[in-house]
Amino acid sequence: LEPRELQEAFLKQIKGLQEGGADGIVIETMSDIGEAECALRAAQDAGVSCIVVSMTFERKKSGMVTMMGVRPEQAARHFAEQGCTCVGANCGAGPEDMLEVVKAMKSVTDLPLWAKPNAGIPQLKEGKTVYPEGPSEMAGKLKALCEAGARLIGGCCGTTPQHIREIAALLRP
Repeated sequence: LEPRELQEAFLKQIKGLQEGGADGIVIETMSDIGEAECALRAAQDAGVSCIVVSMTFERKKSGMVTMMGVRPEQAARHFAEQGCTCVGANCGAGPEDMLEVVKAMKSVTDLPLWAKPNAGIPQLKEGKTVYPEGPSEMAGKLKALCEAGARLIGGCCGTTPQHIREIAALLRP
C-alpha cells in the first residue's frame, strides 16, 4: 500500500475505536517506522490525545533491532519528534532484552516509556509454544525496567492475569 492508503486504513480503524469509547490509541507490535508513522498520523488526524507507539525488537548480532533493522534509539527519537505521547516496546523480547531496549530509549527521550515484554523467550515443547517465566519470576525482573525509566509496564505473550497481579503488587508504591 501507498502511505496515504495505509494512513486512511488506520484512520478508519481509529475512528471506529473512538466511536466505541476509546480514550487513547496504542500502536503496538510495529517493526517498520514508516508503517507506525502512518498509524500515528492517522491517530493525530482523528484528534486522539494519548498515543502510544510500541515497536517490537529482537536480539541480533548487531544488538536489539526490529525485523526491519530499526534500533530502539532511532524509534524513540523519531516518534518523540513526531509527537506521540509515549513510546516503547512490546513482544519479541523477554524482560532482560526489554531492559536493554528501555535503557536505549531513555538515552534519547524524556517521553514516558512503555515496556511489555513476553514472559520469557518462547520455547516449543511437545508441539506447543511455552513461555518459561512464571508470574513471580517475571515480576521480579520487571522492577529493573521501572528503575531504567519505563513508566507503563505490563506483559505481552505468555503473560497471564496472575503475572499482571504479581507485577502490580511488586511495583505498586
